[in-house]
Amino acid sequence: MQTDYHIYRNKQDIGKRIRYLHSEEPLSIALLVNDFESEILDSISYYSTYFDVPLFVLLFEDNRKLAELRLQFPSVSFIVFTQPASMGAAINVMANECFTTYFWVTRSDIRVESFDFDMVLEQFNRSERPSQISPILSNRFDERLPVVHLPKVDRNFIDPVPLIPSEKSTGTLYPFFGLGIYERALFQRLRGFDESISTEYWQILDFGIRCWLFGYSIFTLDSFHMKFPYRQFIIENRSEQDGFKRCLTKALGMRQLNGKNYPKTIGRYTDRTYLKKEMAKRLALYKMDFNELMNQWKAPKTEID
Repeated sequence: MQTDYHIYRNKQDIGKRIRYLHSEEPLSIALLVNDFESEILDSISYYSTYFDVPLFVLLFEDNRKLAELRLQFPSVSFIVFTQPASMGAAINVMANECFTTYFWVTRSDIRVESFDFDMVLEQFNRSERPSQISPILSNRFDERLPVVHLPKVDRNFIDPVPLIPSEKSTGTLYPFFGLGIYERALFQRLRGFDESISTEYWQILDFGIRCWLFGYSIFTLDSFHMKFPYRQFIIENRSEQDGFKRCLTKALGMRQLNGKNYPKTIGRYTDRTYLKKEMAKRLALYKMDFNELMNQWKAPKTEID
């Protein structure tokens, strides 16, 4: 799906593109703008000051402010969408444009409490083949949020169970709010976020499930801690919006018997167009079905156990 955007690279970034042919920088940051007026200036200043890596600000077109921002932050690159873009579409563009081994997705209403990139890299290099490392999150009162999610199905509807993590490294079904660090090459090999799914939660859930069923993993890491400094309640919108049947069909519309994969309908939640036209092309990518994922899942220890 085509997403229309303009990219305004800083001068240093333009020069680096030639050097990327021979060497690749390890990390860049994608800053998603949530509230243009009240948060963008402080947020750009914060991330550009405290993190010495390429910073990309992703925002919807607003010509009145863009010229000022480019003058005020010459070291920052801006990816500007001509029409409102979904979270998944924006991150897909970031993956195409950042030219770094890993990219870190954050938001303008979030700050970093602790970050150890060496620990993140160590987790990426472990045998679980992680595709993404998610942060521990807390609210304005320093209360940890239930960002670890366990797979659960109820009558062909996926309803992940949220838990508060307490282990150093904990597997989670999907990256909460899409936040965290992605391995760019693997993200693209997995085809990123599905832009045919229109809403953020279902895009993220689809990506996470796809990672696990295709043989990869997602972990939270307690040495990677971020905070919503102005918000107490952080709630996902899990309502059944456009594309949710596509997500459920991709997750549950395959069963594995004796090592072979077969498509199947899932009742009223079946996206029949996807099942008929696309599922067969992707059957070979599945290493397990969702039932096996649930059976193999090891529930983490939590602060409420």
